[in-house]
Amino acid sequence: MRAPLTLVTAPAGWGKTAALVAWARTARLGDGNEAPVVRWVTSHSAHGADVPGQLLGALSTQPDDELDKTGEWYEDDLLKAVDALDRPHIVVVDDVREISDPEALTELESLVRHGMGQLHLVLSCRRDPALPLYRWRVNGSLTEMRTNDLSLTITETAQLLAAHDVVLPGSTLYALHSITEGWPAGVRLAAMAMRGHPEPERVLDDGGGFSTAVGDFLTGEVIDPLPADTRELLLDTAVAPRLNAGLVEAITGRDDGARVLAELKGSNAFLSRNAGPGGWYRFHPLFARTLHAELLRRNPERVPELHRRAAAWHATYGIPAEALRHALLAEDWHGAVEVLDRHWPDIVGGVRYDRPHEAAPHAPGVEEAADPHLVLAFAAERLRVGDLDGARDFLRRSDRDGGSPMLAGFAAAEAWLAGDARRTLAALPDLHPNTDEVRALALLDEGEARLRLGELAAAGAPLHGALVLAQRAGMAQAQVCAASQLAVLESTRGRLRAAARLGRQALVTADRFGITDATDLGWVRMALASVYGEWDRIAEADRLLDEGLDLAAGDPDLLVAIATVRARLRHGAGRLAAALEVLHSARRELGGAPLAPAVERALALTEAELRISGGDLGAARRLVATGGDPDVFPGWAACVDASAALVEGKAAAAASTAAQYATRSTDSALTWTVHAAILTSLAGRALGDRNRVLRGLETALDIAEEESFRRPFLVGGHPVRDLLANFAPLLPVYHPLAAELAAGSSPLAGGSRGGGDGNLVEPLTERELTVLRYLQGTMSNLEIASTLYVSVNTVKTHVKNIYRKLHAGRRREAVERARELRLL
Repeated sequence: MRAPLTLVTAPAGWGKTAALVAWARTARLGDGNEAPVVRWVTSHSAHGADVPGQLLGALSTQPDDELDKTGEWYEDDLLKAVDALDRPHIVVVDDVREISDPEALTELESLVRHGMGQLHLVLSCRRDPALPLYRWRVNGSLTEMRTNDLSLTITETAQLLAAHDVVLPGSTLYALHSITEGWPAGVRLAAMAMRGHPEPERVLDDGGGFSTAVGDFLTGEVIDPLPADTRELLLDTAVAPRLNAGLVEAITGRDDGARVLAELKGSNAFLSRNAGPGGWYRFHPLFARTLHAELLRRNPERVPELHRRAAAWHATYGIPAEALRHALLAEDWHGAVEVLDRHWPDIVGGVRYDRPHEAAPHAPGVEEAADPHLVLAFAAERLRVGDLDGARDFLRRSDRDGGSPMLAGFAAAEAWLAGDARRTLAALPDLHPNTDEVRALALLDEGEARLRLGELAAAGAPLHGALVLAQRAGMAQAQVCAASQLAVLESTRGRLRAAARLGRQALVTADRFGITDATDLGWVRMALASVYGEWDRIAEADRLLDEGLDLAAGDPDLLVAIATVRARLRHGAGRLAAALEVLHSARRELGGAPLAPAVERALALTEAELRISGGDLGAARRLVATGGDPDVFPGWAACVDASAALVEGKAAAAASTAAQYATRSTDSALTWTVHAAILTSLAGRALGDRNRVLRGLETALDIAEEESFRRPFLVGGHPVRDLLANFAPLLPVYHPLAAELAAGSSPLAGGSRGGGDGNLVEPLTERELTVLRYLQGTMSNLEIASTLYVSVNTVKTHVKNIYRKLHAGRRREAVERARELRLL
């Protein structure tokens, strides 16, 4: 660590002390060659008033009992003690709940301003101290570790479980990681509850020891220490795990929702802000569960009224599925039916969540259950959380209204949740679309079904039509769903830029309406990961796949789709055994569950590619012939066959097989056109056919430059690089990309595939680097402009250039990209 001050900030139970202990054992400063003296102190003051005195005690050579750590005189002595150090020292001040004492803050700021010389100071806090952190970020004085840095990955979660002799199937592991979000204390409590349990997968949902242990910890460490008014506010908002300023004000009757949310986030009360334009915040899943349990225990009489307020707000602001859920939880049967009757196309055709065990609203009494639309409202709520059995039970009870378009919509939704795309299509004629809303639902259901069946050419028009109609009709969930499925479609077709645009559109729209954890967003992340993989942005692709897994536990198709993308990334990195293990794990997790035809075929063809790399051509051909529907992804299958023929030395057969997909076609995915064109060139070189080589190479490079393909060239190894070096200069049009690819580097990935410093194609200017450093914090463009004494438009221009050069779409992505390139 080169910065003199490190700030470790995270809520309770996030492993701050454990991480610092592990780091301090092997810590090195400066050039990394000199082992420092490590001192460890603990603050005993609620407001951090004793921190400067603790520092003095750790650095002073005087006996500890001779120091007056509470006097006003020791500030100069602290500076003198720092100046007198003759070798590097690390002082870790652990367990500082918060530093708010004015004198302590002044002395710490003075110390940083003075310069800490041989001292490296580490502060471990639950919330940021009121220090000029923004200034220290820019001038390089500060290193930060936060919740995201301390959260356990899925692999680390599995390792912690294994240390407690707990081994989980993949789907349960993903569910645990999703509900804990890598919170170390939560994972440890789950491991303790699962150890020796006959059915460890039930621990997460049984409301037993795990839930009690988590509730006790969060109540004692987070909820009870809060001021009474803050605690009351938190309990009132417990009815809505996702919040924005308007919703907070509607539920609580206050008029300062934005300030309250910002303060709660700053206090690390397990509340995080979504990245996006919606201004939405969300509680950690386990904290939300604990808060709701505390609300029911302390103020049960308030719960129905709070749900009614939340229902009214969601109905007003165009989020009908949430309005329906809150109305049912408030037992406002009339309100629930009214929401369903007005918005059923958006509710039944919208996004899905993997929450089959989420607390269901209390079923209506006999008299109320006589209303078939109320029963359908309960069916809609169960469909939304992925509870197929519960939804079917309510649908059977509502069949007295047979033949209506609404029931047809529910039938299509039930078939979709059951994974039966053909039955979904069969239900569509009974929808009788006569409004934009119903037409949007019909097109959305058709497009989704055709996509899962692998009918790519037939899926595009319905999905595009559904998106346009959903936007026109203001259907929030249908917009997210349509954009999500379009992103998957376009990434599959190799239209990478369109897929990235639609994926970002889906995420932005979802954030605008507070949709944060829907399974559809897992599909978006899978599609974006596939795009980034083709762009050779491997770290970002892996991150997106991990995020997608957190939303995929209840969707076997999504789990397998993520596995196929990850296996291809591992294969591209030369890790064949790891790639095969990813696919084998996915197959084990399936346990015989049926897959959508497109997913099943992709799984077989991905494994076939890996088998060719391993030299098992017979297994590869068997997978192509028998792995799923042969009519799905014919271009991909042809590329696999051509690759096998090349390995066997049958260049003519390879050229013939690949040629039919080596030219642009509306029926063929660009991904496989690029691969087929490269295979045609390789076969042409083996045959001595110069014209075939040049035709294939020109097609591949043209598409690569349009869509920024990198992976097909980079994973081709030396033969493809040699092809580029010797034949690209002979093409009639100069392709600047060819020289970069021939060198085996990726311009988009910043040079080395190993993740070194790398170079951008167009380096950032000094001024852009300065603005980039400010983007790490929370300063607005106006605040940055004021600090740099330039206009807001100048800052906007710099930000736009930074995004373009880093190939980023938003601030956080640009910062992450810059850190990968070691620009920050």
